[in-house]
Parts: sequence; C-alpha cells; structure tokens
Amino acid sequence: MLASWFTYDNVVGGAERQRWYTLSGPVRKGQTYVSMTIYRNTDGNFNAPPITAALPVGTATLSFDSCTSGQLAYNFTDGRTSTIPLTRLMQNVTCSVTSARPEVNDRWRSGDYYDAATSGQGLTVEVNPISGVLFFAWMTYAPNGAGAGAAGQRWYTGIGSFAAGSTSIPVQLYETTGGLFDDGTASPKTVVVGVGTLTFEGCIAKLSFNFTGGSSIGASGTTSFGSADPSGQGCWDY
Repeated sequence: MLASWFTYDNVVGGAERQRWYTLSGPVRKGQTYVSMTIYRNTDGNFNAPPITAALPVGTATLSFDSCTSGQLAYNFTDGRTSTIPLTRLMQNVTCSVTSARPEVNDRWRSGDYYDAATSGQGLTVEVNPISGVLFFAWMTYAPNGAGAGAAGQRWYTGIGSFAAGSTSIPVQLYETTGGLFDDGTASPKTVVVGVGTLTFEGCIAKLSFNFTGGSSIGASGTTSFGSADPSGQGCWDY
C-alpha cells in the first residue's frame, strides 16, 4: 500500500509551513490493517530536478473499521505520536464487506503517479464516477526549494467534475495554508491559485497547469506522470 499524507508544521504560517509525507507497507490478504513506514522528502524544486530521497521518519498503522472509516496510528522518531480517526472523503466506489468487489471501469485511473526525472514528487489521484469528481493532491516543492529543507515542501490540490469515460478533465488548483499538524484548533484557508487539465493517456497522466497565485505564481506548462504502482498492476491501456 502507498499512502500520501498532506498536513502542516507545528506552527501556523504560510506555504512554508506545509508538510507532506508518504507511507508504504505490505498488504496481507484478510488483514484490516497495514503496518507502514513514514517517509519525508525535502530539498527539491517545483516540477524540476533534482531527484529527492525518501528518508524514514517514523512508523504507522493504517486500519479500517468499514468501507467508509478507519484510523491512522503514527509514531514519529521526533516523539510525535497519536491516532487520527479517518472518514472517506468521497462516496465508496469498489469497497464491499458482504459481496464480491464490484468492477468500475473508470476507477483504474485512481492511484499514485510520478515522473522518474523528478522522483520524490508526484500526484495522488482519485477518480470517483459515483460522486462525479476528480480529485488530486500534488506533492512538490517551492520553485527554489532545494536547500530549504522541510520549509521547501509544497502541496496543492486539484478538483474537477468527472463524467463516465472522460479522459481529459479541467481542474481548478488550490493552495491551503494556516493549519497545524494533527490539530483541529487552527483554521486553514484554501484559495484558488490556478487552473489546469489532467489528461489520461493509457497509464500516463498529463497535467497542464497555469498558476495565477500562491507560492508558484507564474509557473505554467505540462508535465507527464507515470503510474507509481511498483507491481505495474491496476492500470492498463484500453
């Protein structure tokens, strides 16, 4: 299992206080939990080299109570430890505890994507034909984030309407700041910072983007991401 965690520093601030982590661990048939390692990547540049290394910074257990709820118990090497209750953001599509897992053609586009040339940043994509929504979170860095450590991390979200069979989806790009790590007392603010289009060509996701605000203001272009699934399963060309 691969997971992406979009959060904040322990101090409220602007985009320099955004934080993101990746988690991975082996899935065992019949278990409702996954033991995972938490990784952190730093010192990259927005949509550009260098490649960054994933350094382990903790452990976690992701468990599920049902098709719509679960929890993440985390333990960072810096002493942070707690459990976060989780609720599914969009409608359930393929999870079932009472019958065979249903097949949904558009669901295969969901997953993690990256570009080998800029490994250490990428997209986590959810295509939800029942909710009629495409959502992605973009793990990246400030335009000159190399050498800035954790303060150089950046993440954006993209949302667009999705219709069955769509392969090219216009999206709005958002930046969220003002939050606190695992703390609900802060009041994060989400603003539109640009527009884009996410296009699926087989197992490749191409994102065109134009930032009109936020910490990447003025950046525009198109970048291609391949599937990050190490097994090569879950995606195929129609």
